[in-house]
Amino acid sequence: MQNSASARPHRTAAQRAQILTDYHRSDLPQKAFAAQAGIGCSTLASWLRKTSARQSAAQPAFVAVPNLLPAPGAAAAYRLQFPQGFVVEVASGFRPEELNALLQVVQRL
Repeated sequence: MQNSASARPHRTAAQRAQILTDYHRSDLPQKAFAAQAGIGCSTLASWLRKTSARQSAAQPAFVAVPNLLPAPGAAAAYRLQFPQGFVVEVASGFRPEELNALLQVVQRL
């Protein structure tokens, strides 16, 4: 014969979900909330672990990563070959002041 005083009440999935929602909104420590909700602290911790495991299993394992490889460059608009062996290729849209600074560095080499 089962002692009805020691039998734990069975909670439905909806009731457990509501208790967990209330816990997350409460900002109480697990022990304090469990006592207030009339459940064991270990029960609350178990429900939280199971919910967390289900949520992480439901999340996709694939994470999109942006392409960090350089895009194929446009063909050089200008190609300068210096007697010292230096070659400078300039794509269209290159800023003139940057090109000027680069050519000054190359001349000093």
